[in-house]
Amino acid sequence: MQAHVDGLAWQQPRWRLLVQFLGSMRLAVSLLVLLAIASVIGTILSQQQPYQNYAMQFGPFWFSVYRELGLYNVYRTLWYTAIVAFLVLSTATCVTRNSPRMLREMREFPIRQRDTVILGQDHWVRMATTLPMDQAQERILQVLRAAGYKPRVEQKDGDMAIAARKGRYHRLGYFLTHIAIVVICAAALYNADVPVKWAEWQGTLKPEQNFDLPLSKIPRTAWMSQNNPAYRGIITLPEGQTANAVFELAGNGYLVQPLPFRIHLQSFHISYYSTGMPKDFTSRVVLYSPQGKVLKTGDVRVNHPMSYDGVYIYQSSFSDGGSLLHMKTYLLGASGAAPGELSGRVGQTLHAGNSGYAVDLKNFNLYNIVPKAAVGEKATPDHPTLNLGPSFTYIIHNPNGQAAEFKTYMTPMRRGGQGFFVQGYREALGDAYRYIYIPTGPNGSIGLFMDYLAALQSAARAGANASQAIFTETFQQVVARHAPGMSTTDQSRFLQAGMQTLVQLHDYPMPFILSLSSFDHRWAAGLQVTKWPGTIVIYWGCVALVLGIFILFYNPQKRIWLRLRPRGQESEGVELLLGASADRNRLDFTKEFKRWTGTLEQALGVDHAEYKEQKDGQHTR
Repeated sequence: MQAHVDGLAWQQPRWRLLVQFLGSMRLAVSLLVLLAIASVIGTILSQQQPYQNYAMQFGPFWFSVYRELGLYNVYRTLWYTAIVAFLVLSTATCVTRNSPRMLREMREFPIRQRDTVILGQDHWVRMATTLPMDQAQERILQVLRAAGYKPRVEQKDGDMAIAARKGRYHRLGYFLTHIAIVVICAAALYNADVPVKWAEWQGTLKPEQNFDLPLSKIPRTAWMSQNNPAYRGIITLPEGQTANAVFELAGNGYLVQPLPFRIHLQSFHISYYSTGMPKDFTSRVVLYSPQGKVLKTGDVRVNHPMSYDGVYIYQSSFSDGGSLLHMKTYLLGASGAAPGELSGRVGQTLHAGNSGYAVDLKNFNLYNIVPKAAVGEKATPDHPTLNLGPSFTYIIHNPNGQAAEFKTYMTPMRRGGQGFFVQGYREALGDAYRYIYIPTGPNGSIGLFMDYLAALQSAARAGANASQAIFTETFQQVVARHAPGMSTTDQSRFLQAGMQTLVQLHDYPMPFILSLSSFDHRWAAGLQVTKWPGTIVIYWGCVALVLGIFILFYNPQKRIWLRLRPRGQESEGVELLLGASADRNRLDFTKEFKRWTGTLEQALGVDHAEYKEQKDGQHTR
């Protein structure tokens, strides 16, 4: 029995130490600093992006370091969740420990204090007056009431104690700020989708890494529960299509979140500024129940989400939705050959016959608005930009596995009276585009230049040497066969532009050129679908936090204690000892103290006053 008691006595202090540690200000401040640093990282560094983007941005070494630290998805890491959880525990412990004492201070305010306590206040003063006790008391109460205090009086053993205070509910600010932190962090933990993290840690939920799988082929181990309490997923939805699930990036893979309804993108509209930057983009969305019933119809715009049953749909981006492109292929050096034809949708891979070349259709832009100065034209205040028209981006792979990216504009650009077909290319994603300008013939195509290039190559194979005469003579022969109605001026412009193009084609990486002949455009809207039940709780927590801070700073607690004693048998009147302090705004309180103690001296007719020496070594009086 004695051993059991000794064991309890040995354990009790350690529990107290643990409680003191959890409720300490040092731990709370340390956790807040760590949380702030992590939040700054999560704000500056784009979260939940494909891993290849981070690898290109940081390089292989730092990419691996940041990946191990979880910086690509800070808010889903174990250490971030642990910081928030410990902050909730620490703050809750602090509130629990201090609540009884603070509630007691709010309810009770002692009237009588020892002289040592009064002398321990921020300000104190000793006064002596010849007024009798009752008259001095009445004048003191008048001064305090005029200053906004509600004094209380207690008389005992021949002396009198007076106490007054302002800011009785100052401690309420403490409760509001600390409880707000608990509420905000607890709601953030709820929104952080802890069950999903737990399933990932246990291995029952595994992100899928194959981004080419159709939805029906994705393994069930990558599917989250439809009853998931909180989630945030994205989907790129082409016009006219419907989806009943969204995707959440997780590491180098993704998870699938089924939705309680189906999202149908009815239409998409985008408007532009005069500079070519997108001004606004709007998705017309229809929500259907699993049985096909229309639940809601509305527009989703930037910063104007659609909500239904606690789920919010945001407009986050836009892209091509699989536009159908019809292209022509021109072989460099193929004389008189009709251009080939290719057709496909953006996102598909096309094969150029049996040549072994493959074309990945990457993107399509309906508008390309650039400054006029960028293309050598004179800008005016009313028209500083130029619309180059549609363009498409694609990657060509040769049979050896080498690849280059191309950007081709559909509409010829005119410069100096001559039309040009514009195409950019680069052999590495990080490089800038190198542009070639191919002159167009009378019919607006590059066929005349291709015939001219083929004729020059034939002449070279026949043994002709490169000279101005050969270039001019060969061009005249080509014009006679393919463009006999071309004027002399147009021929001169075309020949001069063609000579420059021949130089540009020297490093061209592929043996053919693609041009866009027609298209069937289709937009795709990037939608973000979120369900964060804790959001409204976070909003109210923020309101409580602001209100608590306001109370702490603008409703400080000011306390005053006075002791009145008879001066003694040889002197008439009373002696007064007054002490006062404030929790906040001490500089303002010092001025207030000087003001109403001066008024008190005049009211009492004080013949002697001694003030507490201030830190600067001077007396108030």
